[in-house]
Amino acid sequence: MAGEAKAPGELAQTLDRGLRVLEYLGTAPEGFTATEVAQYIGVHRSIAARLLVTLTHRGFASKLADGRYIVGTSVFRLARMVARDLVSVAQPMLRDATDRTMATSVLHIADGDEVVTLLSIEPPSATFRVGMRVGARGPLDLAAHGVAILAGREPVEGERAEIARSRELGYAVTTGVVVPGYTGISAPVVVNGQVDASVGLVVPDSRASELGTLTAEVLGLAEALSLAAG
Repeated sequence: MAGEAKAPGELAQTLDRGLRVLEYLGTAPEGFTATEVAQYIGVHRSIAARLLVTLTHRGFASKLADGRYIVGTSVFRLARMVARDLVSVAQPMLRDATDRTMATSVLHIADGDEVVTLLSIEPPSATFRVGMRVGARGPLDLAAHGVAILAGREPVEGERAEIARSRELGYAVTTGVVVPGYTGISAPVVVNGQVDASVGLVVPDSRASELGTLTAEVLGLAEALSLAAG
């Protein structure tokens, strides 16, 4: 079955090492040397160097002028494929949520230290459009949709108190950050075991008395989408 743990003898060792290298490169934007990669995966430097050359050849890694390696553009092409699949799964769920709540429903995905709008569905009868354009980018740690993603991950040193608070709650709420007079409520979405997305609702501040009900809606939507996309 997909996702089932495999005994060591069933693994393709070279592929497994290459994937571990790729995961490691993704942990630091400044990249790593071949020696650092070798130490991380526990192999001789020559083996790590061959893995890095292969990943670079396929575009999954990129070599900087100082000899360090970073994640390559092919990773982001794969990420966009995942994003398209996520949108196709999420679209009917968000449309249904918008119809039930008469609120703008949104889906976001993390891209490095930014968050990207993948989907925004507004009520047809809305008198004011929130205007969260698909493809729009913003800082990952600013508004509810990005804070929710960070809150769904492990704590990191120096993170904002708001992220830690959202981790305790299981969701994030911010007001007036993206659009003045509007509140966003978002919860993390797990896709393939990683928290790189969030789903939420955006409502005018005049609906503040409904936040409890709307938060429950967002949490239910996040759970359903995580199950469907995972």
